[in-house]
Amino acid sequence: MVALSALARVRTRTLLLVAALLGAGGFAWWRARQGTPATTVVASQAEIVQTLVTIGRVEPPAEIVFVAREATRINRVEAREGDHVAAGTLLVQMDAAEAAAIVEQAQASLQQAQANTRAVATVSAPTAAASLREAQANLEEAKRELDRNESLFARGIVDAAEVDLARTTLLVARNRARTAELQQAAVSHKGAQWQAALAAEMFAEAGLAIAQARLDRLRIVAPSAGTVVSRSAEVGAVVQPGTELMRMTLDGPTRLLIEPDEKNLRVLQVGQRALASAEAFPDLRFDATLEAIAPAVDAMRGTIEVRLAVPQPPSQLRTDMTVSVEIEVARAAAAIALPAAAVRELATAQPWVLVPERGIATRRDVVVGLRGDRWVEITDGLAAGEAVLDDPKLAVGDRVR
Repeated sequence: MVALSALARVRTRTLLLVAALLGAGGFAWWRARQGTPATTVVASQAEIVQTLVTIGRVEPPAEIVFVAREATRINRVEAREGDHVAAGTLLVQMDAAEAAAIVEQAQASLQQAQANTRAVATVSAPTAAASLREAQANLEEAKRELDRNESLFARGIVDAAEVDLARTTLLVARNRARTAELQQAAVSHKGAQWQAALAAEMFAEAGLAIAQARLDRLRIVAPSAGTVVSRSAEVGAVVQPGTELMRMTLDGPTRLLIEPDEKNLRVLQVGQRALASAEAFPDLRFDATLEAIAPAVDAMRGTIEVRLAVPQPPSQLRTDMTVSVEIEVARAAAAIALPAAAVRELATAQPWVLVPERGIATRRDVVVGLRGDRWVEITDGLAAGEAVLDDPKLAVGDRVR
């Protein structure tokens, strides 16, 4: 009886274990039939802004390097490192005594040439004109005298000697008139004497310009407002041609320089707005505008150089400071939007989403338009109000509920 009772207890426990196993399997089967719980997002209309985020730097302003252009000695240095100077401010004055003397000599030569030109115009030309009129009058008188003597000779009143004398007088008068004509032509505006006077004046002007240019090379002034960044010139030093004397950066608008990948060239346009911040001051954000795109791509790096203007630069910005730039490249006011995480294979040529169709996770190809930080635009494949499964663990064909 004891053996039979123990055997009955073993059978009972086995039946209970089988029942438990059957119950667990049935529950799992029931859960499988019902599907995996899943959350969805609904495609809805929203504004999407596509941006391009890249790293750049504050572009340095134009820099000018002043060097000595001839061997000389430095007499004065009027600026120090860090000084802000206005346009036209004297920076370095070199020994210019010899050059100044040459300028004075050239000025005197020019004055002499100008005086000669005035003399031709006011003295020689009127004198030549008067001489021509007198010579022409004498020629006419000599012609009349010859005609009269020839008439008197024909009537026997005068002898042949008188006629020969009149002919000689006419010949002399004709030669004098021709000489006067040549002199008049020489001092006219197309004449040789006038042209020679003008050429001498122009030569003197060129000589003065050369002398003045040399004098100017010995006097270095700021071409525009800016800041002296380095100074090598010292009073009394003797310098040779090419010796660096000073460097300065010119004042100008603040610009940012970025070099995005060339694949972004299709979305970049002059005039696009941007928001920038300095790495040293991440909470300080300021506006910028895309101002210029380089005409060529850097073949070595595959990047394109882009400049942005900063209309109101913060005072904290410094030259070559690293900045983060976010450029707004496109905007859609009423797009069909989905979270970027809900779109599978978004970086490929054929993105797709999972949609629940009769309890089954089903693949649906979509066409993506603008791409924002969190949201993307769906231009084809989904309608507003449709649900999309956003659980990354789900696969095509899974039952969902």
